[in-house]
Amino acid sequence: MDFGSGFPEWTELGQDTGLDPLGMQRPIEAIYQSLLPGISTITLRYRYYAFFPWILKYYEDNIRHSDPAVFRVFQRRCELLFALICCRGDPELGIAGSDWAHKKIGEVSQQHGPNSILEFGAGADPDAELSQRYLRNKGGAFGGIYSTQMAEMGLIIIPEKDAKNPIPICHERALPLVAAFENGMAGMSAEFFAIVEAGVVSLSQLDALRTMKPAELAPGGDEHRLLSNVLLGHAENAKASDATRRQTLRMLLELTAANGSIPRAEEVKWKWYEADGTADDPAKDVDEVRRLWVLYQACDLMRLAYEAILAAALTTLASSNSRRLTLNELIDELVGYAECPAQMSWAVFEQQMRHAQDPEEARRYCAALLDAVSTGTPQDLVKAALPLISVLREKAAQFGPLMEKSLSIGEHFQSLRTEAGFLEKRSGDNAKLTVEALFRDRILKRHLWVASRKFRNQKAYTFLMEPDDSFVRYRDHFRVSPSSPRLDQALRFLKDVMLIDEAGLTAFGRAEMASA
Repeated sequence: MDFGSGFPEWTELGQDTGLDPLGMQRPIEAIYQSLLPGISTITLRYRYYAFFPWILKYYEDNIRHSDPAVFRVFQRRCELLFALICCRGDPELGIAGSDWAHKKIGEVSQQHGPNSILEFGAGADPDAELSQRYLRNKGGAFGGIYSTQMAEMGLIIIPEKDAKNPIPICHERALPLVAAFENGMAGMSAEFFAIVEAGVVSLSQLDALRTMKPAELAPGGDEHRLLSNVLLGHAENAKASDATRRQTLRMLLELTAANGSIPRAEEVKWKWYEADGTADDPAKDVDEVRRLWVLYQACDLMRLAYEAILAAALTTLASSNSRRLTLNELIDELVGYAECPAQMSWAVFEQQMRHAQDPEEARRYCAALLDAVSTGTPQDLVKAALPLISVLREKAAQFGPLMEKSLSIGEHFQSLRTEAGFLEKRSGDNAKLTVEALFRDRILKRHLWVASRKFRNQKAYTFLMEPDDSFVRYRDHFRVSPSSPRLDQALRFLKDVMLIDEAGLTAFGRAEMASA
């Protein structure tokens, strides 16, 4: 994974999803980013949120150099030493640079004695050959992964682009956490930074520093308490984003308690979607955070259904003569898969496609769609996608102003809001013509438009089908899958601060749930 070589690199790079061929991902991201602020799909271990403020404070107090190149060397050496500590003995998961660290520790361990020396300065050098670096990106884990999320949690301050001192510093909120991390070092902090400066470390020194590992966080200690408070939004001067994250995390704790185990993210999404009270009573007062998670899932399912139809079109193209068809021929093939009766309205066809209405209806159609993605034909994809689209069109009416507020981020983005509106206006129209318009305008032409914009604005060639005179020609396929809304990482963080474990809620988790 390469995050680039510019500096400062204070942006979260890496995508929660892949190609996004219909441009439907951004509204979905906007929802779940607002629900778990400060956590991303690539922030994997929560103790980094104490470790990085600690090294920033040391740099501010002891080095104070405003040259980004000087800071980068220091920061990368700290990160790599942390990785070596975490990979020595019982290895930790989710540690940046662990591949490099495991390899080097293995090489040194073949020598004799715990004082064998491991040189890591070259591996941390941002200007070393790519094959020698612990991470290819020059910004390291801090610049490429953690910094923006920690700033969102109010732990660090990222300077403006043209600031006189471009080096991030600790926010006042993080200072008690820095002191707690320092105390947990048991007098080893000076040795840690001496090793960082030297760029060499012995195996015995790595062993002596093992208290820095995420798994070594002392239960009930100051650092544990402060990390928990920051994560759960208990910090002083809490912001609205802290309260939103807290509500989502408490929902995860509730579900973990009910399960008696740590739930999987996919299970979480469906539990929340199917438990939503708006299906029975649109006027029911449902907590907005809970309803936003339902809206997220509905939006993502609509994207999934649309992308499945695009995948059916690509498979049809790929199996045709010369791997190309006219756009009309391709649409005719897709509409044929739908088996729309010639004289039937879209509203009646919706009823015909759906055999039952129950809280798990969307889940069943989604499961059929994902089965078709794995093993089915283009006809299977279309016939699974259309009833799911119908369920979601109906679901959209239950969100009311919340959907307008959350999804009005620009008319050039397609979302549950725009697509439900498109179909609602055509409820009395001929079903076959409605499906034809859906396939032509909302999916196939939409992909060509999105790919054209990306090529024009970003010089990225993302066409999956290409215009070829009066034809469209198959070019490539893509992966159709549900998005990952940071729930796995949130559950990992809850486990890191010992609120949950494999048996469900811990004593700390039960205490949190009992608090006001």
